[in-house]
Amino acid sequence: MSKLYVLVEGHGEVQAVQNLLTRISHEMECFSPWSTPLRWQNLHQWETARGGVRKGADFIRGKTDVGGLLILRDEDDGCPADLAPNIAGRLQGMNLPFPVAYVLLHPEYEVLFLPCLEQMGGEFPDGRPGLMSGTVWDGESWEAHRGVKEWLSKNFPNGRSYKPTMDQLTMTQKIDLPTLRAADVPSFGSLERAVRVLCQNIGISRQVYPDVEGA
Repeated sequence: MSKLYVLVEGHGEVQAVQNLLTRISHEMECFSPWSTPLRWQNLHQWETARGGVRKGADFIRGKTDVGGLLILRDEDDGCPADLAPNIAGRLQGMNLPFPVAYVLLHPEYEVLFLPCLEQMGGEFPDGRPGLMSGTVWDGESWEAHRGVKEWLSKNFPNGRSYKPTMDQLTMTQKIDLPTLRAADVPSFGSLERAVRVLCQNIGISRQVYPDVEGA
């Protein structure tokens, strides 16, 4: 069976992203398996001496069981609507034999937690405390500014801070997808559309998300 492959940059995202994508695709009744995400360097650049989007896509091209590829990274400062279509156009030009989606989470992966903070209190499965009771996001919008990781740390009990390698999977598991969807977080909307494009075009060449005309 073909797999859907994923490239990410961070350590903590490996298990967390696989959990999130599996849940999203299953809600869409798409049951193609997601591979364990692969960490890849410099996904913010098209081509570098080490890593880069082009090298990552070529690496996945060499596998024999690819149904589609998602490239997922944080975009702290730039505008996803400007940046993502540019990279998508270049990916389309590579004539890959499977669909590819390039998604930017703005400003960072942890923005997906913000509408679901109520579910992230209490005690985590490993015995560590979760967020303090009553924690709510106080930004003017979900994607208002950088520093979500630091903001989360301030809302844990004293002596506890947010650590992606330890907390990202657990907090992802606590995301309620209907709640997150209803919150209208732009990055999540883009991610869901990307998953739908991949699931509907498994094994079809030159299909990309976002459309090269715009996000």
